[in-house]
Amino acid sequence: MILPDTLINIVIAEDHPTFSFGVEQSLARVPNMRIMDKVLNGKQLLQLLNIKKPDLILMDVLMPHMNGIEAAIRIRKDFPAIKIIFISMYEESSVIKQCMQYGHGYIPKASTTDELISVINTVIAGNTYFHNSKPLLFKQPYNDDLIKKYKLTKREIELIQLLKDGLTTKEIANKLFLSTLTIETHRKNIFRKLEVKNITELIVFALNNQIVS
Repeated sequence: MILPDTLINIVIAEDHPTFSFGVEQSLARVPNMRIMDKVLNGKQLLQLLNIKKPDLILMDVLMPHMNGIEAAIRIRKDFPAIKIIFISMYEESSVIKQCMQYGHGYIPKASTTDELISVINTVIAGNTYFHNSKPLLFKQPYNDDLIKKYKLTKREIELIQLLKDGLTTKEIANKLFLSTLTIETHRKNIFRKLEVKNITELIVFALNNQIVS
């Protein structure tokens, strides 16, 4: 077991570089956590493990060439000391069941930085953690027809809800593991689609038309 103040070496296996970068930046503020490397799929991960031996791997479930579950099976056999935490946008029970079988932890991509840090510490301490509920960052929108009319994406609806809840651009970026530039781009796209000029107009429009709660 790794002592609390010991450096935790981490590898990220994720096929979306923007998300990987967000996780890396979020963990950079934790003194005893270091990102050793980042890879795009399970095949690259196994090749890397022949050279570097991290304490823990943060891994997406669905990746090209070799997915996270396939990679985890190999890792548990060849590198049993390495801890595996799955991070995925999929919260179906079938996915979590596989994560429980081949990993030491599972957490949704929508989780906060503090939640991720807590899970890492839990797993490193020799325990397991598997998020098995389905909390949403926003309630299910009511006006599906209007959402389809304006071609709003799930991410854009999520962003509208968080803006309505009073979060700043930086707070939203940290919560979603995205850059502030990405959040600003999403916001500009929302303004353009809904033909609003500022956040106040956006919130009024969204509430009046039951896009968010």
